[in-house]
Amino acid sequence: MSLSDNKKSVLDTIGAYSSLNQNEDKSFNQTKNSFSSVNNKKETIPYLLDVLKTVAGTEALKQLVGTMFSNFIEQTEPKLKKTLKKQFVQYNSDNTLPSNFKNNGVSIPVENLDTKSKFKTNPDSSTGSLLYDNTKPNFDKIGYQAILNEGTDIPYNNLLVNYNKNTDSFIFKPNISTNPNVTVNNWFTDYIDKTEIINKKEVMTGVIDYIFGSVTSNQNKTDEQIKNELEVDKLLEQLIDNNDSFQISQEDLDAIEKKANDLINGITYYDMGCGVISANLSLSGMSSLISNISGSTNGFEIANAIENSIDQASNSDQQSTDENKETIKDGFFNKIIKIFVVKISNSLTTAPQIRMLLGISSSFQNNGNVILTKTKDDLQKYKVIIKCIINDIIKLVGEFIFNLAVSYLIKLLTPIIKKIIKEKINQFKRIIKSLIST
Repeated sequence: MSLSDNKKSVLDTIGAYSSLNQNEDKSFNQTKNSFSSVNNKKETIPYLLDVLKTVAGTEALKQLVGTMFSNFIEQTEPKLKKTLKKQFVQYNSDNTLPSNFKNNGVSIPVENLDTKSKFKTNPDSSTGSLLYDNTKPNFDKIGYQAILNEGTDIPYNNLLVNYNKNTDSFIFKPNISTNPNVTVNNWFTDYIDKTEIINKKEVMTGVIDYIFGSVTSNQNKTDEQIKNELEVDKLLEQLIDNNDSFQISQEDLDAIEKKANDLINGITYYDMGCGVISANLSLSGMSSLISNISGSTNGFEIANAIENSIDQASNSDQQSTDENKETIKDGFFNKIIKIFVVKISNSLTTAPQIRMLLGISSSFQNNGNVILTKTKDDLQKYKVIIKCIINDIIKLVGEFIFNLAVSYLIKLLTPIIKKIIKEKINQFKRIIKSLIST
């Protein structure tokens, strides 16, 4: 059997068991054949989502969103830190840090680090309170403090961060007072071990803002800035889908231009297959949602809060029916899951502190010269590192979805197995009884 036939067989079997469990007699062929993931040989996550949807419907997608926001980051950050450390092991890893780095530091322009212009927003503003996590030390907050305290070394883990207003650049030096002879490998390892790489609140904000544009519309960004950010996201999305062409089609560029305009206006539009949906979540509504879910470890509470926000923020241009509502929610949950993977990838590949590590690493290999340009160009330049990181992210996300699907399969099959066992027992009883009566 071909791969697509095997995929269809899995979905067909699950559909048959679902019908049996619900005492329904209906064909699942039309549904299974409508899944585009069946004929897609490269994308793993879409197929796993189709399996999950087939097993338990919209509720399964909803639970996945909640558990991803509540558990995935905590469970996978240690594994993804190992991935990062592997990528920064260099040919000169056993050498001590270069003297130029220790004495003069590495200078990197802010615009080459700050892909999303985050440092232009005050963390204490209503918008900034969503973009930054002010409850704990983190690289972005330290970077903003360095800008406010120009010319002052701000310590962060094994790093000193200094801002030069004249060049609009950060100067990074190693904080090696306790170990001046630290090796390249040990310095990178120590930084990654001690640093929060993925901040749950910031990821949540990124995902929800992409859906509704609540934050972006209040940042005073230019249309060009937002388009550049969306192009970076699109390239990461393509890498997640196993497309490393680093080319964005004209159709996708047109969609990006429209999306940028929507985000600026704070009203986004989606075609969910049952009419065009407009989505508008106010900044206060966004703040309330993020506040409710950022500190929660309860996946069901998070999923319910997001579902309520979707209900309040979305409006259909067609008459709303129960079937339409489910289709709309399926569409939003699928988009949230897809964007979640992109935002996790952002955290590991294009976030300011990762860009900093790439810049410092490149200076070690190029006589002190930092090889960083525009983020979307650097994705291709550092494609080996980026692809390795994203491949590990996909594996972890796939494993996470697979485990949830298995738990739903167990729930689905348990009553069926009990029913079959009961029927077999009754059959044996009848046989034994007939033998005794004779």
